[in-house]
Amino acid sequence: MDYKEAVEYLENGQPDKCTDYFRQNGYQLEYAYCLILTGRYDDAAGVIYPLDSVRADWVRKLLPILKGEFKSYPTYFEIRNFLEIDLTMLIKAKQTDAVNNLLKIADIFQGVNNESYKLFGRGLLKNEFYKEAKIFLDRSLNEYYNDVELHYLFTEYYLALGHLGYAKRAAENCLKINPDYYPAKKTVKELSDVTT
Repeated sequence: MDYKEAVEYLENGQPDKCTDYFRQNGYQLEYAYCLILTGRYDDAAGVIYPLDSVRADWVRKLLPILKGEFKSYPTYFEIRNFLEIDLTMLIKAKQTDAVNNLLKIADIFQGVNNESYKLFGRGLLKNEFYKEAKIFLDRSLNEYYNDVELHYLFTEYYLALGHLGYAKRAAENCLKINPDYYPAKKTVKELSDVTT
């Protein structure tokens, strides 16, 4: 196994296939994530606390949250850079309690980074939690209606559910905000025969 393959296992929520590789080769951050994805938060804390990196700082803030505690605020950029990725890894690793604890503090994250609802929504949507994704996408829409990417997430949501008319309408809403937004232009063209 090489590093790239090990990271793919990690990102797909399969820490059992890469934990030994990361531990034996000194990749401490990745090893800590393997421990997180198996619910071994205290062990992960022991590995992550001595590390000095932006990602390690995020994980130090994330660990208590995953256990149902809130101790410190992540930064705007930590949320922007890591929230969706880590949410996806936790979902894929079937860390249901950790995911629920993370979702519970969405309002706190939104107070730090006004794209948090959208990030939660997109992460849930990409992992086929459609009902939950819609809740966060709606919250985001109520705050930032003119976000073209957000409208396109609604397009993807409706496409996933097979609601082509609604998908086309959501894509058309994207084009009202930004007439040159390519994904929406492409979708409207593909759905040209669908009536809304």
